[in-house]
Amino acid sequence: MTVFSVLRTPKLGRVWAGQFVSMTGDGVYAVTVSLYLLPRADAAQALGTLLAATALGSIITLIFGGAVADRVRRSLVICAADLLRILGVAVLLLTGPDAPIWHLAALGALFGCGAGIHRPAYTALIAQLAGQEKRREASALRSATSRFTGIVGPVVGGSVAAASSPRWGLLINILTFVFSLATLVKLDEPNVSSGKHGADKAGLVREALEGISHVRGQKWMLGVMLQGTAQAALVIAPMAVIVPLVMGGRGPAALSLVTSATACGALTATLTASRIRTRQPGTVAMLGLLCELPQIVTVAVDAPTAWVIASSALAGAGASVFAVLWGAALQERTPDHMLGRVYALDALLTQALMPLCMAAAGFLLGVLSTPAIATFAACALLLTVVAVLPMPGVATLGTSTPDEEPDGTPHNQKSAGRA
Repeated sequence: MTVFSVLRTPKLGRVWAGQFVSMTGDGVYAVTVSLYLLPRADAAQALGTLLAATALGSIITLIFGGAVADRVRRSLVICAADLLRILGVAVLLLTGPDAPIWHLAALGALFGCGAGIHRPAYTALIAQLAGQEKRREASALRSATSRFTGIVGPVVGGSVAAASSPRWGLLINILTFVFSLATLVKLDEPNVSSGKHGADKAGLVREALEGISHVRGQKWMLGVMLQGTAQAALVIAPMAVIVPLVMGGRGPAALSLVTSATACGALTATLTASRIRTRQPGTVAMLGLLCELPQIVTVAVDAPTAWVIASSALAGAGASVFAVLWGAALQERTPDHMLGRVYALDALLTQALMPLCMAAAGFLLGVLSTPAIATFAACALLLTVVAVLPMPGVATLGTSTPDEEPDGTPHNQKSAGRA
C-alpha cells in the first residue's frame, strides 16, 4: 500500500514506531485519566481544570513551537516533550486522584506544554525524513496513525481500567513515552539549521509574525481559523467535559467504546476523504462539522449507549472530512517555508479559548444541567458554520482561476516547493 511504503525510508520507520506506541499511550491516557478522577465528589471541576490547564500549556508552547521546530534538532524537541509528559503523569500517580485542584492545574499545564512542543516537531520531522517526493505519503501515514491509535488506545485504556484500575493505564502511558525516547536516542537526523548562520536567522518573534501576516492576507483562511476558535471554545470544550462524565458514569467500557467509535469514524473518513472531488470543498468541509450535532443531541437526551456510539462515529467522520479538506487547502496555499508556522497558528487559534471554556464547563455543570449546556453547544455549532460560509473564498477554500493564486499572484512567481 502506498501510504506504508514510506516506512522503508531510512530512519522514518524507526521514528514512526516510537510515535505509534506513544500515540497509543495518549489514547490510553484520554480514557484512564477521566476514570481516575471520576470517584471525586468534584469530578466535573477536577476534570475541567485538568483539561483546561493542559490546553493552556499547549497554547503557551504552540506560540513559538513552530519556529523552534525549524531551529532545533526535532528529535531532541520530541524527547523534551516526552520527558515533560512523563513527569506530569508520574506526579499525578504519586499525588493520587484526590490531589488539590491547583495541583491538577499545574500538572495539566506541564502535560500540555509537552504536547504543544511535540506536535509541530513531530510533523516537521516526519516530513523532513520522508523528503519532498514522499511528503504526501508521510502526511497520510501520520494522519491514519493518529486515527488508528485513537481507536486502539481508548480500548486498551478502558480494558485495563475495568480489569484492574485506572492507575495501570496511566503507568502504561508513561511506558509508551519511554519507548518513544528509546527510538529517538542518537537518531542523527539532518540538522535543520545546517547551512545557516545564527546572525542571519530571523528572531522567533519575527518568524511567528511572518506566519500571522500570511494568514491575515488571505481572509478566507483567517475566517475558517476564527470559526475553529469559536467552535473549539463553545462546542468542543464543553463536550470534552460532558462526554467523559456522562459515559464514564456508565462504566469504563461505555466511555472507551464511545471514544474509539469517534476515532474509528475519523479513520474511515481519513482513508476516503482524499478522493472527494468538488468545486466547493469548503462547503463540504463545513457540512462535515455539522455531523457533530447528532452526538451532542444523543448525549444531551441521555440516549442509549449504542446511539451515542453511532453518533460519535459520525462526528469523528465529519470532523475528519473537514480536517482532510482544510489541511489540503493550507498545504496548497502556503509556501513550504511557512507551513510549520501556519499550522502552529491554526492549532493556536483553535485552542485559544479552550482552557477558559473547559474550566467554565466543569464549574457550570454544578449549576446548569447537562442538556442545557449541550443545547448551547449545538446552537453554537450551527451559528459558527452559518456565519463563516458566506465569506468570500471559504466555500472554495481559496481556489481561484487555474493560472492565479487566491492572492492574485501567478503560480510561476510562487515558491516552487509545495507540499
